[in-house]
Amino acid sequence: MFVLASASKARQKLLEQIALNHKVIVSDFDETQLLEPDPILRVKLLAKAKAFAALEKLTKGDQALNTFQALLGCDSLFEFEGEIFEKPIDKAEMMSRWKRMSGKSGLLHTGHYLMSLDNSRSNIKSISLNKFSEGVVSTKIEFICLSNIDILKYAEMPEPYNCAGGFAIEGFGGLFIKKIDGCFSNVVGISLPWLKTNLVKFGLSELLFDR
Repeated sequence: MFVLASASKARQKLLEQIALNHKVIVSDFDETQLLEPDPILRVKLLAKAKAFAALEKLTKGDQALNTFQALLGCDSLFEFEGEIFEKPIDKAEMMSRWKRMSGKSGLLHTGHYLMSLDNSRSNIKSISLNKFSEGVVSTKIEFICLSNIDILKYAEMPEPYNCAGGFAIEGFGGLFIKKIDGCFSNVVGISLPWLKTNLVKFGLSELLFDR
């Protein structure tokens, strides 16, 4: 079985979309501990930290480790004009950002940290972690020009406050995206092509297409 170290419903839906049988373990990692200003390095470090935090929780659970084959930690953020835009904290911040983003483009970065769990081991100290892969996939997103009414209506919805950058491409936010350059699923939260490539590299292709 595959472990997803994320509470994101969007990421879970992506795995369901490809019929990847998985267990969700929320890492509960405190992101305020990491103050890295570089967006690409930040998502890379956060993905790794969340993966290891979830692994630690997994080893303390009731289920034996030998039932799991791989674990994925992810983190996403939106980079706009050199600034990191994570989830907006309130309506004022969300509207201010969208007024700047209207008619312009930015980059959605998702960090991935995938580890292969050694099925023959039973605890975290003896797990072989020589099989791991980390990477950041970036997708350029161009927005249409939004009216103040558009921004206000979106700001009154719960959706943008749960998403990096303040929008969900698979939700109402898709109305505002003119085009993307890069991986679509990466914007949702996991680059599925990246995941497939690395599962195959680890010899875990049997996890895919398992219907």
